[in-house]
Amino acid sequence: MNRDEVLSTLPGNDEFQAAPNYKKKEIVARLIRTILDQLDGEQRSPDRWEAEHLVAANGYLLSDWYSAATTAAVKALAPPHERANPETWARTDDTITTRALRDGLDYAAGKPARNG
Repeated sequence: MNRDEVLSTLPGNDEFQAAPNYKKKEIVARLIRTILDQLDGEQRSPDRWEAEHLVAANGYLLSDWYSAATTAAVKALAPPHERANPETWARTDDTITTRALRDGLDYAAGKPARNG
């Protein structure tokens, strides 16, 4: 996955923090969607590392915890050589699929953002 390409979609931290909640939600949803698009472009489903962090990002997005959602999504981009115990993160039969992650993202992104 091209981490630099994905990260280039993010605004700077000051701009993100100053944005109203609805805009933060849009930014985070776009980040997660870009990661899922990268996986689709590579014609693969996420490995366990990517899946666990993207599930967390979707959950944080649903909870309106946008900074945590961004952090989790960015962690999903870590290449195997930067992960602890990279040999343990292989995809298994029960690892969530890209389609299921996208469905979760659509649900979370469709919920109105809290005021702020």
